[in-house]
Amino acid sequence: MYFPIVDIIGFVASVLVFLTFCMRTLLPLRLFAISSNLFFIAYFVAAGLMPILALHVLLLPMNLWRTFQQLQTRNRLRAALVEKPDLDAILPYMTSADYADGAIIFRSGEPADKFYVVTEGQVVVEEFGRVLQAGSIFGEIAFFVEGGKRTATVRAVGPVKSTWIDRETIMRVCLDNPEFALFLTRLMVNRLVQSEDGQI
Repeated sequence: MYFPIVDIIGFVASVLVFLTFCMRTLLPLRLFAISSNLFFIAYFVAAGLMPILALHVLLLPMNLWRTFQQLQTRNRLRAALVEKPDLDAILPYMTSADYADGAIIFRSGEPADKFYVVTEGQVVVEEFGRVLQAGSIFGEIAFFVEGGKRTATVRAVGPVKSTWIDRETIMRVCLDNPEFALFLTRLMVNRLVQSEDGQI
């Protein structure tokens, strides 16, 4: 049986749509969707089906843009495996706090309701004698441990300025910013591998 070239293009476009629904991950899905858009555009131009042609002319740039975004996300996640995070992602959500010399920021056994960044000065994890300098992140691991309780006490050494963010907000930031969530995972795993000091 002889099939005109127009029909062959239409069949290929249909197969590509079917394969799109078979994809389990987003990037291959977008690539197959782009391919199907191109074949459908060629088919509808040849067959003169203008209304459906208009649909795929609109879908093509959308799929191209979504593919570009997916590639950007993949690159950011790969970079998050080796680079320090950009804390600017959470700064708009953080609240400043000042502590006098010797002030207790939180105690062992308290609920883990905040995640901290030292902006000026230093703090000490009393149970381990570990000193955290400006730029250090602390209090994050207890967000994810069973029970959500602090396992150490943190005290200011000299005047300290810090910023903090609550549990609900950091969870939302992690959902919106997957590279930051990956950084937190790296931070927690590295601390647990090196010592128990990070469980604060």
